[in-house]
Amino acid sequence: MQMISRSGRKTGQAHPKMSGEAVTVAIRVRPFKEDEIAEKQVCCVTMTDTMVKITDPNEDREKKYTFDYAMWSFDGFKEDDRGVFVPVKPNYCDQQKAWDLLGTRILEKAWGGLHTTLFAYGQTGSGKSYT
Repeated sequence: MQMISRSGRKTGQAHPKMSGEAVTVAIRVRPFKEDEIAEKQVCCVTMTDTMVKITDPNEDREKKYTFDYAMWSFDGFKEDDRGVFVPVKPNYCDQQKAWDLLGTRILEKAWGGLHTTLFAYGQTGSGKSYT
């Protein structure tokens, strides 16, 4: 019996981007919560597929970091009538895309007999369990 992952790859097939790596590091930027919007917070993060740039809004300084995956979920979506965020811009990372990038790889390795761990780190209420 051949199993197919949700992304359409055959199980046991290496993830095309991270086939030989033991550790994969990903970051996801969530949208502002209501209190952050009310406080008129400013997003100081920009990103590409793997690069994250943080700019200090009070000074003209920036720091750049590289990850295996940089998932943008800050904006570029609309909320449908079920409360689900649906992408309206190609750079938006919804739950399905996060699953396709990371979840399928973890399951494929586990089904192949390897020990796997997903470690989520972040501020309380930042969306770790949701992701």
